[in-house]
Amino acid sequence: MNSTQTKPLHDLKINGSGSASGGTFNAVKISGSGKIVGDIDCKEVKISGSGKIEGNIHTIELKTSGSSRLNGDVTAKEIEISGSTKVEGNVIVEDMTVSGSSKFLQDITCKEFEVNGSSQVEGNVSGREVTSNGLLKIMNDCDVHHLKSRGSIHIDGALNASQVDIGLDFKSTIKSISGDTITVKQYSSINIIKQIINFFLQREDFLLSDTIEGKDIHLEHTKAKLVRGHNIVIGKKCEIEKVEYTGSLSIEDQSSVKTTERK
Repeated sequence: MNSTQTKPLHDLKINGSGSASGGTFNAVKISGSGKIVGDIDCKEVKISGSGKIEGNIHTIELKTSGSSRLNGDVTAKEIEISGSTKVEGNVIVEDMTVSGSSKFLQDITCKEFEVNGSSQVEGNVSGREVTSNGLLKIMNDCDVHHLKSRGSIHIDGALNASQVDIGLDFKSTIKSISGDTITVKQYSSINIIKQIINFFLQREDFLLSDTIEGKDIHLEHTKAKLVRGHNIVIGKKCEIEKVEYTGSLSIEDQSSVKTTERK
């Protein structure tokens, strides 16, 4: 018998309100209000209930459903969040999907980040693609290749992306936008109640931004102080203080632009 043969990793399972120490495992599963104290390194983590992990997580797959709290950094290939999850550390992940509500207190570094509910990030977001079909709030900067939003998006810092595609279904705010292709259009909501409220209150949804700068820009329902680019289309219901362009400029009658300057 080879004494140096690696022993198979065992699973760590907590049912109910038990607790355990961290370590290296095959799989970690918490059902209920269980707690793990210490770092864990494993192939998969599954939390259903109000589980809590007080330590860093290094895993291939992380899935949460219910109300969970992760106090350390998370490094994973895939993360799926259903329910309510709070992550206090940095997140490094290839693919992350949020279906429910989540709160991240630090930075997210990802390839793909998809929100189908509501998500708040108090740090920065960087990666390849961010897709939001609900409510996404980033309290610092967002630096990605492609951002697509259908719903409401709020970025307190700068958005830097090669492609920006925003469909407005609720009021959105982005301090500054920089990209190659930037498109902001009104998105037809399937929420009947919202359509009725907006109709009777004569309320419309807008994107609010200080600066929008890109190569090809097409805007609708946008209020901005400065729009700067090469080819610019100011579509319906925009309010722009100043437009600077080097190529072509088109302004619809329903919009207002105080000053224009060709560079």
